[in-house]
Amino acid sequence: MDVLAIVDRSIASIKRLREISKNVSEAEFRNLLADLSNDLADAKIKIAELKERWADQAEEIRQLKRASKPKPSVKWGCYKFEGDDKLYCTACYDSESRKSVTNRLNTKFRQCPVCKAQVGAG
Repeated sequence: MDVLAIVDRSIASIKRLREISKNVSEAEFRNLLADLSNDLADAKIKIAELKERWADQAEEIRQLKRASKPKPSVKWGCYKFEGDDKLYCTACYDSESRKSVTNRLNTKFRQCPVCKAQVGAG
């Protein structure tokens, strides 16, 4: 049973409880309340399972993205990609897969405008 069906069934049980609470026997009320508790517990378990599955899939996606990243060469402490003459920040690319073009500070150093990392270019 999926989570939405469990939640829908729980909502229906709550509506029934409201309708019959005034003119129902105590035993029937307790049974319905027990069913509602079981449904909500099932929903909680399903949600926890889904959260775990989503976390696993998110990690798998991160690993696939890392594996499929283009392999840059290194020039003057920066990354350089084939067919591109710009120099990119190694820190931004390694940590967030972001290609941030570095700026020349002087004849020996470059700086990333995003993370402010400085690299030697000489």
